[in-house]
This record gives sequence, C-alpha cells and structure tokens, in this order.
Amino acid sequence: MEEWRGFLLVVHLLSTLLMAAPFYMLVIVNERALFGAPLGYYTDRYMENIIRHNAVRCFVFQGTMAASGLALTYVAGYGFASLVTMPALVVKWVALVALTSLLSVIHFSVQPRIEALLSQVKPDSPVPADLPPRVGKLRRLRKRLSAVCLFLVLTALIMGLRVTFQYNMYLAIGLVAVSALYAWRVYRKPVRLGWV
Repeated sequence: MEEWRGFLLVVHLLSTLLMAAPFYMLVIVNERALFGAPLGYYTDRYMENIIRHNAVRCFVFQGTMAASGLALTYVAGYGFASLVTMPALVVKWVALVALTSLLSVIHFSVQPRIEALLSQVKPDSPVPADLPPRVGKLRRLRKRLSAVCLFLVLTALIMGLRVTFQYNMYLAIGLVAVSALYAWRVYRKPVRLGWV
C-alpha cells in the first residue's frame, strides 16, 4: 500500500507542477507588453496560439490532480469524509474546483472572444483602429483571472503538502499569504529573476 501511496503522490505532485501554466501565461503576456509593438498578426497570433492550446493541457492536468488526489485520500486511510472534515483538504478541493471553473471561463468565454477579434487581423493588412482597445480589455481580464489561477494552484499545493507532512496550520496560512503576494507580483510586472 505504501508503494501505491508513493506512486500516487508523485503523479499528483507532477500534475501540480505541470499546472504552472498560469505563471507562464502571465510571463508571456508581460513579455508581450514589454515588446511594445502595436497589435500585429504574427506576434499576437503566436502568443494567442500558445495560450489557447495550453487550456486543454491544463484540463488534463487538473483531472489527473483530482483523480490522484482522491486515490491518495483513500490509500492514505483518511477516508472520503475527510474531504469535508479536514480543513486542509477542504481548502485544496475548493481551490481545485475554483481553478477549473476559472479556466473554463477563460477557455470557453474569454479566449473565443479574443480569437474572434484577432481573426480580423490579417498578415498584410492594417489593424482596424477600434480593435486594439477591445483586445486589450479582454486580455486584461484574462490576465487577472490567470493571476487568481496562479494563487489557487499555489494554495492547492500548500494545502496538499500540509496534509502529507502535517506542518503547522499557521505556517500554511503564512505560505498562502506569501502565495497571494507572489501571484499579485507576477500579475503586476515581469519577473526577470524568477522570484523577483
């Protein structure tokens, strides 16, 4: 049984690690802003393709996190009742559900609207004057949602590690607060040196 727990823990942590997508989406949009060029076909199409295709990968990783998390709860002997009675697990599952919900909003609502607007941009034609502000507004919304997603990923990770290693709840709360500050920092400005 311990081997199964170890295997599931590795799968679960790898899925969480691969959910670093909100961080890298924020990096991409911040780097695009630093690029400073006006809205253009090649640059913006390239960026949007990366972001658009990443959503499906994120759904797969989230599904893997949920399945391996449920299996870990069973294998570790906590019982499924712990999903509503153990505070760290409650926070972890709420974070995962919120994360999946926000990704769904981005993927099924915000991104298609951005794609529809960018479909008006052609490689050798001028960009319509009213287009950049409309695209910018949707991109800012997506960026805010991505920052919240980053915070939720970090929160789920912290709470999952708390369940595994049983460290102090005050430390967990402190780490969640630091995660919120970091997500806000990544949202506000490019992070050139990883943490800063």
